[in-house]
Amino acid sequence: MQKDFWRNMFRLENRKMRNNALLALMAGILLLVAGNSLFPSEKKEQAEAPPAEESEESHSNKKEADLEQRMAQILSRIEGAGNVEVMLTFSMAEQKVVAQEEKREESRGEESGRVSESLRTETSVVMLEDGRGSFSPLVLSEASPKVEGVVIVAEGGGNPAVCASLNSAAQALLDVPAHKIAVLKMK
Repeated sequence: MQKDFWRNMFRLENRKMRNNALLALMAGILLLVAGNSLFPSEKKEQAEAPPAEESEESHSNKKEADLEQRMAQILSRIEGAGNVEVMLTFSMAEQKVVAQEEKREESRGEESGRVSESLRTETSVVMLEDGRGSFSPLVLSEASPKVEGVVIVAEGGGNPAVCASLNSAAQALLDVPAHKIAVLKMK
């Protein structure tokens, strides 16, 4: 069956069919080549979006890790504490409130003695452009993560006086109640 198709395709009488098949093949190749060169910006934007999200997340994690490290450095200076490690847990992630613009569109109509009303609301985020042509949302406020619990592991954690000092220091630094702070002896 296929041999007959190809034989018929190359007969002199079927020149029109050959030309149409050749045109379709060329159009397909042209679309493939043109498609890659016409739409590279969409692929580029999609590739750039995830790193921005990851950078915000890693930035937040870096801040939390820096806070733990700074706290460990300060607590290790308490007399008798020795080497100290700190772990913090947070009740919420960092939150940002962005500016939004709301557009309302009301329309009223009368048809056959009936009054119809419709309300359309459209909300969009207000964006700022920096000098390089990139846009970012206008941030109105930022809420830092709230510390929920603290674990302090210290070489001097077996001494009740050192434990009390570490506990009160953690309360003062983080504004966390005493029952949410655990001071333990390091092995």
